[in-house]
Amino acid sequence: MAALLAAFLLVVLIAPAQAAARPTERTWHGNQIRMYDAQAAGRFGAGIVVAVIDGWVDVKHPDFQGRIKTAVNCTSGTCVAGQHRDACSHGTHVAGTVGSSSFGVAPKVTMLAVQVLLDDGEGGCTGRPADVAAGIRWAVAHGARIINLSLGAQVPGVSQSRAIPDAVAEAAGAGVVAVFSAGNADLPLTDSYNGNALVVAATGPSGKLASYSQYGEGVDVAAPGGEPKGDVCTQSICVTSLYPDGQYAVAAGTSMAAPHVAGIAALLLAQSNHSREWVLSRIKGTARPLANAGSGLVDARAALGATAAPRPTATASRPPIVVRPVPRATPTKQATPKPTVVPQPSKSAAAAPRVTVPAATPTPTVMPSLEPTSVPAPVALDLAHGDDVPGPLAGLAASLVALGAISVMGVGLRARPAAGRVGR
Repeated sequence: MAALLAAFLLVVLIAPAQAAARPTERTWHGNQIRMYDAQAAGRFGAGIVVAVIDGWVDVKHPDFQGRIKTAVNCTSGTCVAGQHRDACSHGTHVAGTVGSSSFGVAPKVTMLAVQVLLDDGEGGCTGRPADVAAGIRWAVAHGARIINLSLGAQVPGVSQSRAIPDAVAEAAGAGVVAVFSAGNADLPLTDSYNGNALVVAATGPSGKLASYSQYGEGVDVAAPGGEPKGDVCTQSICVTSLYPDGQYAVAAGTSMAAPHVAGIAALLLAQSNHSREWVLSRIKGTARPLANAGSGLVDARAALGATAAPRPTATASRPPIVVRPVPRATPTKQATPKPTVVPQPSKSAAAAPRVTVPAATPTPTVMPSLEPTSVPAPVALDLAHGDDVPGPLAGLAASLVALGAISVMGVGLRARPAAGRVGR
């Protein structure tokens, strides 16, 4: 059964003037799946509708360029126009990987923003299988050819609910490509969707499975998700995408891997009016072999039958945020401390931002993912030639860690942040 993944990131904003993204810079994750060679062959996804079924999405982010066709809120079980903005900002990062102008795999795709998660009041996300199922059905009814669900699978406690798998089966019957993230529990995975979805594991910059990623028979393919070093995430090892209010962020997790595959599916559909079965076969059949990751690491260039070609220049309007996720749950239950607030020092070129770091208790076998916290005020940091937090911020940032996990209460899903540093 599926469980929703949430994430908690320590956020440090970077001043635009001192860390502007280079216009022709390519990301490691774009290079890893050879997406730059494939984009033109797939018309950059033009004309294809992709639904991002997640938390709220900042549809006004300049990198979406008005290509988010509709935004709806399905958190009441019925999908209504508009979204509820809150601290659950996971959807903006995910949607950015699918189709933002700067970092999207399919930067001309049209998107539907389908909100099924809400802030749980503790810096995380919470949702219900019934709401996810409603979001899936709404997206299919409103023209989505692809649906991306950066949600996990195989979490004990929800096996009695068939809401999400049944909705996915209906979507498959309608010819819709469904893409799920595998989960971040570093455990074997079995198929929850009876072959009706592409389940995506995460790789790091080396091309190997990320240490936190789930793997095994339930995984169909792998795609870039990032590999944090301890509690540190930078552009060189994590996935760069969008963050609310015109910002950019780096994050890691299988939630970041799934939208890469959704983007490739959009390129394939834009290249020609292929069937769902053909798209799935093509993505899996052209993947590069990778142990414990189904058919292997996706290869956009091979899937599109493209040759090497330069990528059109894409300029990010603002520089990325540096975040430090912890993508794995602790193995034992701990007491839940109150969130720690880091006081805002006086403004200076090296001042640290005000950051609220949630803390909570995970349950065993729960699969967390990555979710930004609330946005602090920008500070001036000179990161033009590197991603690590320099100078006076280094000690502070290294000491702040946030971890979140979703657990299930009956048929509802609830996010609880967790304390402590985990990983290996």
